[in-house]
Amino acid sequence: MGTLRLYWLDPYTYRFKARVESISGRDVVLDGTYFYPQGGGQIYDTGTISGIKVVGVRREGDLIIHTLESEPTFTVGSEVECLLDWDRRYRIMKLHSAAHLLYYAMQEEFGEECRPASPGLTDDKKSREDYLFKEKLDLQRLQRVEERVNELIRVGFEIRTWSEGEKRYWKIDPYPAMCCGGTHPKNTSEIGGVKVGRGKKPGAGKERIEITLLQHST
Repeated sequence: MGTLRLYWLDPYTYRFKARVESISGRDVVLDGTYFYPQGGGQIYDTGTISGIKVVGVRREGDLIIHTLESEPTFTVGSEVECLLDWDRRYRIMKLHSAAHLLYYAMQEEFGEECRPASPGLTDDKKSREDYLFKEKLDLQRLQRVEERVNELIRVGFEIRTWSEGEKRYWKIDPYPAMCCGGTHPKNTSEIGGVKVGRGKKPGAGKERIEITLLQHST
């Protein structure tokens, strides 16, 4: 039996109890967890288990491995208190949904050929993704993309996420669903507002587009 992925049931839960299934050095497996493991373009969660810092979370098959800063003081079978760094998680949730809004706005502005060239990465500071471009990026058009993303945020669309078999989906009503197994807020209005900019050029035919949260939305 694998680790229950509780972060899909309620991404707003940041304090919970769990039972320790196994320990290997500093690596700990729980029966269920709200800690998100790195993957799908989203960085792992941090926090504490029984007061010990969690410095990495990864998925191995059906198991989710929590790497601690030091070897645990608890044992297999123990019930432990777990605490996520909620402020960090919430920023990641906002930025991850903003990245999906960016995708739709980029296609509206630049056409369907402007699509992601890599999974990208969302952490608590920014979301960045490489897009395919045949021509030089027009920064005025990128400004229009930013305005469109912020319009979608202001309108306040409900964000729905669900599973179908092994696949996980994300959707707001104006657009088709997309596959995504990350954590997200319930409504685009929670994002608050974003800045869209050009990052370091990753190579010919590509542009790196970065999103940051406006200060008042953090």
